[in-house]
Amino acid sequence: MKVNEKTINNIKQNKIKYLVKDFKALGIPEDTTREILLKRGINKWLYNRMRFINLKDELKQGIRNTLSLMPLVKNVEGKGSKKYIGLVGELKATNYIRGQIRKICHNSRWVFPE
Repeated sequence: MKVNEKTINNIKQNKIKYLVKDFKALGIPEDTTREILLKRGINKWLYNRMRFINLKDELKQGIRNTLSLMPLVKNVEGKGSKKYIGLVGELKATNYIRGQIRKICHNSRWVFPE
């Protein structure tokens, strides 16, 4: 498949095995590819990218938990209580952080950083 800005999202990503397969097709041995990826920190970045996506999902669950707790606190302690105001602040902060992470995760793959 010819890679361009429109087709790039149709290609599997984020796995060392895909890079190994691509380089093997070019005649580069698997062990050489794996060593280079390890030395250049690509393994680390792909691993951290997966962790980053998991963090985004954890934050989403935290938002759900806060949203379910807010009505209970509001009914028991009132809308002006410190606990309720704290939950509102937590919700805003978590939403903001998750939004920033989401923007990073949804950036275009068609980039050339260097």
